[in-house]
Amino acid sequence: MKHLKISTLAIFSIFCLQLNAQEVNWRSLVPTQHHLVSAYFGADYDSYYGLSYGYVVKNGNHPIILGLQGTAPFGKTTLDDWKLKLSAQTELIHAGVFSMTLQPALVVHRYASPLARIYSIGTNLTLAAGLLRPKWGVAGVLQYDQSMAMQIENRLLKTYYPEIRDGWYGSGGGNFKFGMRLNRNFRAWAGWLSLGKAYGLDFKSNPTLPFYAEMSVNRTF
Repeated sequence: MKHLKISTLAIFSIFCLQLNAQEVNWRSLVPTQHHLVSAYFGADYDSYYGLSYGYVVKNGNHPIILGLQGTAPFGKTTLDDWKLKLSAQTELIHAGVFSMTLQPALVVHRYASPLARIYSIGTNLTLAAGLLRPKWGVAGVLQYDQSMAMQIENRLLKTYYPEIRDGWYGSGGGNFKFGMRLNRNFRAWAGWLSLGKAYGLDFKSNPTLPFYAEMSVNRTF
């Protein structure tokens, strides 16, 4: 039973990884602009909001965007559950209006409840491909999350299972997400809408709430 409790907490912490990629329309980037700021909110395994910053590194015809994102849930105990994400992304393919983007990321997530407190370190890989023009875009999105390690401090669980040990644990699982991303650009401003569905790694043990939705607005300067 104690292993079941620990596994449940670990899987829950992994499933709290929201989508919130550092979204960008490559066709609307201006060569003299290097900064990208975004505000977003959505509903996934919880309802959340966040801010992100991206710096555009010019690399010939394949610029790279280095991003930092901070996400927190709506509610009174914001500091109990948060996520930081470090990412880099670039456009792999640009052929006419077709575009394919790859974004690897390192994710640090904190989840806390009366049962336990968990820090999770994991990786995230997002691949987006679709049609992209200066004023609009539509793309299919595939995302893969994987936990690498978790540090668990048990709380209330120790009352019922005193033999439970705190400490570091290995990979607790991950998930796939499939969805669609739409965007509309207005000069330096852009609006984004993402919709999709989440699956467990075996496509059987899926999340209780498998659908997600996210809206964001960003500005380049």
